[in-house]
Amino acid sequence: MNVPIEWKPAAIHELQRHLGGFTDWTLCGGCSLDLIVGRKTRSHTDIDVGVFRSQLVTCLHAIGKDQVFLCRPAGSRVLWDGSAIDPGVHDIWISDRDRKRWLMQIMVFEDDGDRVFYRRDPRISWPKWSHSSSIDGLEVLNPLITFLYKANKLKMDEKDVMDIITCIEGAVTRRCSERRHV
Repeated sequence: MNVPIEWKPAAIHELQRHLGGFTDWTLCGGCSLDLIVGRKTRSHTDIDVGVFRSQLVTCLHAIGKDQVFLCRPAGSRVLWDGSAIDPGVHDIWISDRDRKRWLMQIMVFEDDGDRVFYRRDPRISWPKWSHSSSIDGLEVLNPLITFLYKANKLKMDEKDVMDIITCIEGAVTRRCSERRHV
């Protein structure tokens, strides 16, 4: 079985094509922050898409099981067999059709009804309506949720530090802009 070893992330405008008929996804990670602040903030070696666990199997079937690799246990890439997804799987990597390169990573968000739960501490939750917002017709993860995930690590990569700074800058910029319009 061929397992990709390098990334060639899909461009934002190509994501929907790779996700087939599944449309209830959210752009996450550094690329989402770029859209929020309106500029490229750093180099991106991958692209992240968020999907609610309640819709995960539907999403993966739309992509096609031959391109879906479950990242469980951590550090592994196991080809999905089309069955139910273990609740311990939070990251899924999607390859191109030839399985030569990784196209995107799917981040799984725990949900129940109208709420989304932070998997590291389910006491923290938020309503689905606040999970994302539309920018240029694309659903983009709420930057506070990005901040929550990136800031809650024992060891942060340089890209995580840069993304946290972008989250703070974006929040300050929006707040100042809102005050000028009052």
